[in-house]
Amino acid sequence: MDEDFAIKKIRIGAKPFVRPRDDRVILGVCSGIARKLGISSISSRVLFSLLTLFTGGGLAVVYLIIFLISPQE
Repeated sequence: MDEDFAIKKIRIGAKPFVRPRDDRVILGVCSGIARKLGISSISSRVLFSLLTLFTGGGLAVVYLIIFLISPQE
């Protein structure tokens, strides 16, 4: 009887951010962002590059921080 009323764990939410091993150009951050957002990795790389240019290179520091704190796949 207790098994009928047991609470089942349901995983709700998105997958955690990871850097994939198979779709890397430099460190895998842009491809991880692309998978998280559901867009192509090429568009993620182009967008990240343009934003890095517009911020005067400030986004490159964010790239390194994301690399350091995010796990590999």
